[in-house]
Amino acid sequence: MFRYDDVWLPMQGGLSIYTGIEVIQAEGMGKMPPYPFFSIKNISPAIGVGQVAESVEDNIMTIEQDIEIILSFTCNAEKIEDAENYSSKARGYFLGKGSIELSDVNITVVEVLGASNRDVFLTVEYERRVGFDVRLRVRGRESFEIDVIDSIEATGTIESIEIKEGI
Repeated sequence: MFRYDDVWLPMQGGLSIYTGIEVIQAEGMGKMPPYPFFSIKNISPAIGVGQVAESVEDNIMTIEQDIEIILSFTCNAEKIEDAENYSSKARGYFLGKGSIELSDVNITVVEVLGASNRDVFLTVEYERRVGFDVRLRVRGRESFEIDVIDSIEATGTIESIEIKEGI
């Protein structure tokens, strides 16, 4: 009903430009970029919200439903100050300018949760991480061709109907 790239690409581009650091998908197979950078994980994909709306025009049926997704944003850095500062700036993006930019491509920022420490112990040192979650809502839409009945022709007659009382 919706394509993940329709959410990911505008969000990734806007956040990267606003913060000035690279934004990647978490737990990917690619090479890790230099610090600092953001990683984003889709922690709650495609939860339907509200009723499904149906419409038919010509021979095309369209179903629509609001879809909510929760994304987890984590700033990965060598120093805790960098992780905290970039995470704070990213939260500001979603609370302000990002909310407007994303609404232009039909993505609604529903809620921006507070940031928390997400440090990871590597071997003898820590990778400093600070992150937060964002609830987004998009309109999912699916269209498909259907067979339409143009008319119904009745044949035969009904001569009598008998009504019986009781069981």
